[in-house]
Amino acid sequence: AVCNSGLMLQASSFACKVSLVVGITLLLHATVCAIQHREYLKAVEQPFTFPPLEIAGQCLVALVLGGWGVVGLQANFVPIRTTTHLAKQTIDSLDPPDFIHLNTRSLR
Repeated sequence: AVCNSGLMLQASSFACKVSLVVGITLLLHATVCAIQHREYLKAVEQPFTFPPLEIAGQCLVALVLGGWGVVGLQANFVPIRTTTHLAKQTIDSLDPPDFIHLNTRSLR
């Protein structure tokens, strides 16, 4: 069976967009949870030592989903064509002198 590459590209792009949105939403939710946890600790007068594992787990899942979404949505890279630029250079421009005197003071 032959796959329709355009359809697969659309599905992959949609999945990456959904992953990015879910990752950002999950990160915002983890932020709100962390703020509520800090307020709870202040109310019961306990010191803050580290965030709960649920919040840390949400942050890690959000990082993975958001990273996968961003990498999946990147555009195709364009090669850098340097051959025309390098063909115009001379040996003198490739090896600059060690010392250049700029003569910044005027002679009076």
